[in-house]
Amino acid sequence: MSIRRYFRIRSLQFLYAQHLSKMDSNEVEKNMLQNIKELHNLYISLLCLILKIKENALNIINIVKKNPNLNNKININSIKKFASNSVIKILSNNNYLITEYSSINENSGKISWKKQDKYILFLLQEMHKSILDKKYFDKPCSSFEEEKNSLVKYYKNIIIPNKKLVEYIEDLYLINGKENLRIAHNMVCKTLQFIKYSTPSNFELYNVYKNNENKKFIINLYRNTISHKKEFNKLISSTSNNWDIKRISIIDLIILQMAICEFLYFPNIPPKATINEYIEITKIFCMKKSKIFINGILDQIFKFLKKKNKIFKIGEGLL
Repeated sequence: MSIRRYFRIRSLQFLYAQHLSKMDSNEVEKNMLQNIKELHNLYISLLCLILKIKENALNIINIVKKNPNLNNKININSIKKFASNSVIKILSNNNYLITEYSSINENSGKISWKKQDKYILFLLQEMHKSILDKKYFDKPCSSFEEEKNSLVKYYKNIIIPNKKLVEYIEDLYLINGKENLRIAHNMVCKTLQFIKYSTPSNFELYNVYKNNENKKFIINLYRNTISHKKEFNKLISSTSNNWDIKRISIIDLIILQMAICEFLYFPNIPPKATINEYIEITKIFCMKKSKIFINGILDQIFKFLKKKNKIFKIGEGLL
């Protein structure tokens, strides 16, 4: 899932919550931004988890060096392989992540893995039991891409589905913990896949909270949808001739309002992209028949607004 789609979904959820609760929209906005900050903290925490696993792997290697008899009980070759993974090395040198890793504490909003060695050791043990250990970690690697692919497989097959880890994280992030965890895992996988042999140490990580463009997008989408919903409703009502607007489900209505908001107030987003994004979101949150209804209404509204010269899109002639 793209970050922008995630933001659209978050806006939809909080707009829906605001509609139901009648809470002050500014308070709801604060909660929405706090939720996005939690996603960023969780993403950084999961990247730091990889660094912590590497750190523990190095500690085990040192222990085995001092106690050679342990070599028969521990598959030291696979641990060495993980600790020397080229992708993890590049990740370990990332300037931003190094700062985050060293400064995480109980008040940072991120997970401190320093006192969670039981989870780290368990994840290393699971590596030995898995088929990945035989396929990769116990065999020589022929290329950087092979190292990367194996690390991503380890992350997807060992870290993501680990029930103990899932329970621990969801207990810490009670609000939207499960959904944010799924998105954060996806961001971690994309980060690992992005890394190349030539990637510099200052490569940019996802920053869904502090990135000005991302933050500006979700705030403007949320605020403009609320501020102009009466105007949007009139458009919807006049377009859906056979539908009383009161008969449209609240979720469907908010999706239409948000899409119209993007037509009118987001000149950098192509209309086709807007329609496609909200159709995909409709598949997640709405009934099957909603997809056809929303697609038809948005198509008509876009044509109407364009005919009235109310839509200006940057580079529209290139679409």
